Amino acid sequence: MGVRDAVALQQGADEEMLDKIDRYEASDLPERQKAALRLADVYLAAPGGMTAALEEDLQSHYSGPQIAEIVLKLMQYSSDKIMVSLGLDLEEVDVQVLERRPPTAP
Repeated sequence: MGVRDAVALQQGADEEMLDKIDRYEASDLPERQKAALRLADVYLAAPGGMTAALEEDLQSHYSGPQIAEIVLKLMQYSSDKIMVSLGLDLEEVDVQVLERRPPTAP
């Protein structure tokens, strides 16, 4: 299992959801989610391929700030794209939870 799947599973996704995302155009996901996934595909594969139709689709489901937030998340999540393309993505992930302690009073 790769890093992305491990994080998704940790955050509440399941195998069925991951399968739907892999095949989102043919899935029963809401059109709103499909629009966001179309944006992700364009952003990750060919940013210059943004079309007026996709822009209209996004604007029918999201506000300007929401679209900006999606793009910022894509930027954050794709920051390791070079490592993945070089085959240096981790095959297995050991998720560790750090204990959060309340701040101490001065």
